[in-house]
Amino acid sequence: MRFGQDFHRYQVPEWASSYIPYVSLKSMFNTAVRKAMHQGSQPDFTETLVSLERGIDTMSDFHDDKYQSLLNREDGIRKKFGLTLERGELLMGEPLGCCQLEELLSATVELGEDFQKLQWYFRVNTEAINRVYSKLDRCGGLSGQLHQHRSRWLERKADRDARRARDAAILRNLRAEIFRSLAFTDARLTEDAAKPTQQCVIPDLLRCIMEDQSSELSALLQTLSLDFGAQSPRCRELVYDMAELSLTYGSKASATFLLSEAFQKFGVEIDNGILIHMIRLLGRSGTLRRYNEVEIPSPCGHKKRRNEAVTSCFLHTVQQVGEQQKDALLAKDVIGRNCLHYGALYGLQIICQSILQPGLLRDINYARRLIVSVDSQGYTPLHYAVINNHTAITDMFLTALELERKTSSEKTTNDLVTLLDELLFVAIRYQFRDIIYLLGKRHSGRDTQSPEAETVLYVAVRTGNDRVVDFLLRTGWAKYIDAPETARGWTPLFIACAQGHQAVTKLLLQAGARQDIVDHIGWTAKEHAALRGHLIVAEMLDSWRTLNLLGRLPSMHMKPVSGAQAHLSPHCSHVIINLGATQKGNLAKAIVLNPNSEGYISTSDSLALEVTVSGGNNTSRVVELPVLNDMVNEPFVFAVSDPDKTWLAFRLYCTGSLHPGGRDLLGSGIALLKSLSDCFGEDRESLIRQRTIPILEKNTLVLLGTITFTFLIATPMAPLNSSTARGTPTFTTSSLQLVGHRGLGQNTANRSHLQLGENTMESFCLAAKQGASYVEFDVQLTRDLVPVLYHDFSLSESGTDIPVHDLTVEQFMYVSKLQSPRTTAVSTLDAREPHRARNPHTRSWSLTEEDGPRTQEIHDRLKHTVDFRNKGFKPNTRGDCIQDTFATLEDVLTKLPESIGLNVEIKYPRIHEAADAGVAPLAIEINTFVDKVLETIFLHARSPQNIILSSFTPEICILLAFKQRVYPVMFITNAGKPPVMDLETRASSLQSAVRFAKRWSLSGIVFASETLISCPRLIRYVKGSGLACGSYGLQNNVPENVTAQAAAGIDILIADRVGLVSAALRDGAYL
Repeated sequence: MRFGQDFHRYQVPEWASSYIPYVSLKSMFNTAVRKAMHQGSQPDFTETLVSLERGIDTMSDFHDDKYQSLLNREDGIRKKFGLTLERGELLMGEPLGCCQLEELLSATVELGEDFQKLQWYFRVNTEAINRVYSKLDRCGGLSGQLHQHRSRWLERKADRDARRARDAAILRNLRAEIFRSLAFTDARLTEDAAKPTQQCVIPDLLRCIMEDQSSELSALLQTLSLDFGAQSPRCRELVYDMAELSLTYGSKASATFLLSEAFQKFGVEIDNGILIHMIRLLGRSGTLRRYNEVEIPSPCGHKKRRNEAVTSCFLHTVQQVGEQQKDALLAKDVIGRNCLHYGALYGLQIICQSILQPGLLRDINYARRLIVSVDSQGYTPLHYAVINNHTAITDMFLTALELERKTSSEKTTNDLVTLLDELLFVAIRYQFRDIIYLLGKRHSGRDTQSPEAETVLYVAVRTGNDRVVDFLLRTGWAKYIDAPETARGWTPLFIACAQGHQAVTKLLLQAGARQDIVDHIGWTAKEHAALRGHLIVAEMLDSWRTLNLLGRLPSMHMKPVSGAQAHLSPHCSHVIINLGATQKGNLAKAIVLNPNSEGYISTSDSLALEVTVSGGNNTSRVVELPVLNDMVNEPFVFAVSDPDKTWLAFRLYCTGSLHPGGRDLLGSGIALLKSLSDCFGEDRESLIRQRTIPILEKNTLVLLGTITFTFLIATPMAPLNSSTARGTPTFTTSSLQLVGHRGLGQNTANRSHLQLGENTMESFCLAAKQGASYVEFDVQLTRDLVPVLYHDFSLSESGTDIPVHDLTVEQFMYVSKLQSPRTTAVSTLDAREPHRARNPHTRSWSLTEEDGPRTQEIHDRLKHTVDFRNKGFKPNTRGDCIQDTFATLEDVLTKLPESIGLNVEIKYPRIHEAADAGVAPLAIEINTFVDKVLETIFLHARSPQNIILSSFTPEICILLAFKQRVYPVMFITNAGKPPVMDLETRASSLQSAVRFAKRWSLSGIVFASETLISCPRLIRYVKGSGLACGSYGLQNNVPENVTAQAAAGIDILIADRVGLVSAALRDGAYL
C-alpha cells in the first residue's frame, strides 16, 4: 500500500490532530492539477503551498514543545541523582548503589522511549512534507517560491536533526555509563561504607538501610539530632533522603520507621515528591524487562523485595494523610503531574484506588480535580489510562466522574464531554476495544469530528474492526453513516471499500449506508474497491446499472513516471533491486535489526541504508529507515558492464550532524549476484528471486541484522537484423479488437458447446473465420530452448508432472503424436487457406470404434497427475475435445495467414504453479527465455502482421520492454479476482497494475474481466493513464458483459466463444 493509505497507521494516536494534513494537501494538489488540465493552463499551487507552510509551523511548534518537555524531564533526572553533563562522573564521583543505578537506568530508558516516540512523529511528518514538495516539484509549479519555501524547511529540519543527534548522544553515553557502573557498584559501595570515618555517621546510615536495620537506624538518627538539632534543615533533608533511599532498596522496616516516626520527629512533611517517588519505583519495575538480558548486568538483590515494601508503605502513608496534607495528592511536580497521573500512566490500580478513596468519602469534587488535572503536555490521568490501555483504571475514573457529573455545572459537564469524545477517538485509533465500550456507552450524542471532519464512526471503520463498528452503529453513531470527511468527500462506506474491509462493509450496508454518493472527484465507493483489487467488497454493492453510472469516469491524477526508471539503456546490462519481497503473504521484512545489537544501534539513532553495485559508474541509492512507502514500483536500477562479476553492497549508516560527513557506518553486507543463481546449472535459475543476506558490524563482525531484497538482471539482446530496429511500441487502434482466447477458446470440462483443441493451428484458423482479429496463445520454452505453444505448467499427457521446460522439443512433440488420428487434420493442410472448404465426410480427429481403447489409455495415463486430479480433464486431449497436434511458435509465424493478428503470451513459470505441481521452483534463466522467444519472432514474423507481446509475469514484461521497441507489450493481471492464486503484489489490483505499466512504459494492460464488468468506468481510468485496456475471462463469453465493456471504450476483448461474442458486438455496432 502507498504512503497516503497508511499515513494514519504511522501516527501516534493521541497526536493525530497535530500531524501535517497530508491527505488534505494531496487533495488540494490533485484538485489544482485537474483544474489546470480542464482549463489547459499551468496548475496554481498557491493554496497547497500556503496550507503546507501552515501545517509545518503547527507541527514544528508541537514538536518543539514536546521536545522541551523531554529535556526538562532529563534535567530533573540529573538533578535528582546529582549528575551533570560530564562523562565518567558515575565512576569517578560519589558511588550509587545498585538499586539507585537501576532506578536511574529505568528513568533513562523510559525517557529514551519517549524521545524515540517523538522522533518517529517527526520522521513521519518529514516524509509527508517531502512527498508534498516532490509532487509540487514534479509539476514545476511556483518553482522560485517553492525553492525558497523548501530551503527554509530543510534548514529548520537540519537544526532539529543536529539538536536531536547531540541530545541523543548525551543520553546514550549516560546509559552506557550506568551499564559499566552496575558491574562493580555494590562491591565499591560496600568497600566505601566499611572505611573508618571520623564523626561521620552517613556510611552507617547507608548500611542500616541496605540491611534494613530500623532499630540501629533510629539510634543513629537520634545521635544525629543531638549534634545538629532535630528540627534543623540539614536533619530534615537527610531524613527525607534516607526515606527515599530506603524505598529504593525495598527496606520495608526502615522506610516505615522513617515515614512515620522519623518524619514526625524531625518535622518532615509528606509531600508529592516522596509519594511520586514510590509510584515511579513501582511503575518502572518492569521497564528493564524490555531490554535484552545480555545487556543488563545481574539485577540488584534488593529489588525482589521492593514492590511489596513500597506498595505497603504507600498505602499506609496515604491513609495517614490528613486534611492538612491532602494537597500532597493534588500537588504537581515540575512537569505538571500529580500522583494520580503516574498511577494511571503505569497502570497501578491499587495505587489509583488508594489516592481516590479518601476524596470520594469526603469530597466528590476532590476526585474530579485529580482525574481531570492537566499536566504540562495537556494530558489528564484519564488520558494516560486510555493511552496505555489500562481498562480497569479507566472504568474507575469514569465511574467517579459519573458520580460527580450529577452535581456539576453546565460548563464542567461540557468540558468533560469534550474530554471523553477526544479519548474515544484515541481509543479507536489504538483499537482498545474494552475502553471503546466504556467510553462509547457514555457518549453524549454530539457530532464529534476530527480536524478533517472525520467522525468517530469513520475512524472506527478505517481500522477495519467490525466488532467496534457494530457497537457504534448500535449505540447512536448510525446517524453519521453518510457523513463525509472534508479532504476527499469520503463517507465511512468509502473508506471501508478502499481498505477492503468486507465485514465492516456488510455492516454499513445493513445499516443503510448510501451507495450513490460520489466523492470530490466523482468516484463511487464501489469503484474505489474495484480499483484497489477488493472485488469481493465491490460485488457486495449494487450494480453500476442500478446506480445509473454512465459516461466517463473523472480522472484520478497519476504522478509522472521517473524517466530514469521507466527507460533502460538497451546497450548495457542492468540490475533491478526491490527492497523486501514482491510476493504478498511473504512475512520477510526488508530490514530486520537483531535485538541483540542494542550495543551498536540505539533506538534513538536515525538510520539510512545505502545500496550500491560494482562494475560501473553508478551512483548509490540511499533510503531512510524505516521505509514508509511501498517501493515495489520504485526499484533501484543500476547499469552494469558485466553481471557475472557484479556484487551488490548494502551499507547501514547512523545519520546525524554529529557523525563525520553527516553519517557513520555501522555495518554492511555483500552479495555476489552470479553466486545467487549459478548453482542451478547452465541456463537455469530459481523462480524465487528473493534473497536474504546478513549485515555485519564493521569492527566486531557481530550480526546487526539482515537485508531481504528481490533482484532481476536484465541483459541486452544481441541484434539479429533490421527487425530489431528500435522505435516507440504502442498499441493503437481505432476500433475494438476481438481476440480468440487460445484460438477458438480455452478447453473446459463443460460439454455445452463444440471445443477444438486450444493453442492449435485449427483453432486459430476457425477463430479468425468466426470474427477474431487476433488470436492469443501461450508460449513456453523447451529444455533445448525451442518456443512451443502450451498453456499448462506440466505436460500431464506424459503421465507425469514434468514441466515443459524439462523436455526437449522432440519429447514434447512425441507426446502429441501419441494422440495422432488415422485421418488428416487441418494443420497438415495449407494453413494459409483457412477458409477453404473441407471434405464434409472427413471427421477431423474424432473417435472411431478402434480409437476408443486408445482414448481410454490416454485418460488412464493422465489420472495420476496433479493437473488432472485438480481439473478432471486435460486441454487438447482426445475424448474431451477435437484434438490437434502441438505447434511451435515458428509454425504459427510461418503458416498462419498474415491477416490474423497474434497476441503472444509469454508464459514463464510462476512460483504458485511449481508449488501446485509439487516440483522444484526452477526454470530456464529468464533472459535466455525472453531472448529465444524474441529471436524466433524477429526471424520469422512477416510484415504487416500485427503482433502483441504479453505476460502475467512482471519480470517478463520489464525484459520485453527493455530488449525491444518494435512490438507493444501488455501486462496481464487477475487484478485481485478471487481466488487469488498469484501473490505478486504488482498484479494485486487494477491500480497496482497501472502503476507498474506506467513505471516500465508498457503499452497496456489486460485485466480479468470481473473488475471492468463490475465498474466499466474504470476502463476510462486506464485509458486516461495513457494505456490500452483489455480484458479476458469466462465472463467475456456473456454478450451483455462484452457490450458493456465495449460501450465504456475497451480496446481489446479476449473471449472463448468467439462466434457468440462477435455477433453481439456486431449487433451493437462495436465491430
